[in-house]
Amino acid sequence: MEVWEVLGKRAPGDEWAVVGAVKAPDASMALLLARETHFRHKEGVAYAVRRRGDAEDAMVTGAWPPETLGGVTDRSYRRQEAYAGVGAKLKRVAADLAARGLRIDRPRPPDLREGGGAP
Repeated sequence: MEVWEVLGKRAPGDEWAVVGAVKAPDASMALLLARETHFRHKEGVAYAVRRRGDAEDAMVTGAWPPETLGGVTDRSYRRQEAYAGVGAKLKRVAADLAARGLRIDRPRPPDLREGGGAP
C-alpha cells in the first residue's frame, strides 16, 4: 500500500499545501479517502493527492467542485463554534416572554412524593 500526500487549498487564491496523508493502492482511492478524511467539513475549496516522493507536477486533483466539497448538508451543529451566541439568544427569548407576561416567575411547587426525591 502506498502513502499519498493530501494537498488542499483553503481559499481559491491560495497555494497548494500539504494537509495530511492517506494510504491507498491507487490515485482514485487516495482521492476518495482524502476527500472523506480531510475535507468532509468544508475545510477547503480544492484538494489533490500525490504519491509521497513524487514531483509536484505529479499531483492528481479531485473533481468535486468547491460548493459541494464537504457535502451540501449543513452539519455545523457538529462543531463547537455553531453554538456561539446560544446563551444570548436564550436571554433575549426570556426577556421577550417576560415582556408579554408569559414568564413564570414564582418558585416551583414542592415535591409531594414520598421521600421528597426522584423515584
